[in-house]
Amino acid sequence: MKANAMPNQKTTVKKKGFKHKKLIFTAVILLILIGAGVKILPKVLGSTEETARVTTYEIDEITYGNVSATVSGSGTLTPVTSETLTSSRAGEVKSVNFTVGDEVAENDVIAVITGDEGDEEITAPCDGILVELPISSGDAVAQGGSVAMVMGKDGFTMGIAVDELNISSIALGQEVTFTIDAADGDYTGSVTGISYNGSTSSGSTAFQITAEVEYIEGVYPGMSASAEIVIEDSGDGLIVPVDAVGTSGDENYIYLAPSEAELGDSYEEDEISLEDLTKVTVETGMSDGSYIMIESDELSDGDLIVITQITSAQNGPEEDGEGGGLEGFPGGGSMDFGDFDFENFDPSQLPDMGGSFPGMGE
Repeated sequence: MKANAMPNQKTTVKKKGFKHKKLIFTAVILLILIGAGVKILPKVLGSTEETARVTTYEIDEITYGNVSATVSGSGTLTPVTSETLTSSRAGEVKSVNFTVGDEVAENDVIAVITGDEGDEEITAPCDGILVELPISSGDAVAQGGSVAMVMGKDGFTMGIAVDELNISSIALGQEVTFTIDAADGDYTGSVTGISYNGSTSSGSTAFQITAEVEYIEGVYPGMSASAEIVIEDSGDGLIVPVDAVGTSGDENYIYLAPSEAELGDSYEEDEISLEDLTKVTVETGMSDGSYIMIESDELSDGDLIVITQITSAQNGPEEDGEGGGLEGFPGGGSMDFGDFDFENFDPSQLPDMGGSFPGMGE
């Protein structure tokens, strides 16, 4: 007597050939994934693009000059002296005698405020420029209300952040070169204050210094400026672009230009052989990142030199093969599955791949 199956137990019946078909199906899927990887991953990783090094040679010259190390910063200008003028009592603006931008002398009457207690004159506290005037005749003014602002003509200040590595090179009275966006030319000022209470951010500490420049016609509070302080100077000597100097072990050297070369010439890689050029050993000195001091008894101002420029360029990606299926499968064909029925898979339904899978047979 056969035992009955349990009520909730499912009985699975395996069709003939199912295991064999499943193995083949799994192999097909794996090959599809491998083929997709072969095709797609190089594009994602950029390995289908080749990087080419392009070398050119530029002709420059040795010059006589100097290089320097500097500290620089930017910010906005603040007047050394400025004062906001207010009304001591409520009233009405009786008269206004100047406009914004006018020069005023100390004790000039800028405006008159009239009230219950009579007239009040608002006068300039010093010689300067009227930079704010928020009132007009007939306006009502509250007690303590702003009437005007006068900027003195004794100059401007600006704060500059200096890195901890350079703060020891800054001293009171040190020369500062100002460049102001709204004014032509450079202006000379000096360091007037140094704060030794540093501020640390991301592991680096900076110290605030104050630089001052004399009054400049047409410059007003809040205008943008930059400042530069020279903290080390090389003195005069022979200088070349840093790219002109090559290094081999402890030796620094430069190449002299071919005899027929002229300043500004450019040569392709196959037009010059460095082995045919004169190689001169040099002693190097201070650099500002763009130029470097050199010393050699064999060189002089005006000598033409060779600067090697190496650049890299990306070649375009390799051309895709024709066809919309996956490529790179054994046999060199491509796969187009179309309406292939994976659910009711049968080995005889395998797509034509231009060949067969190794070891699978028919």
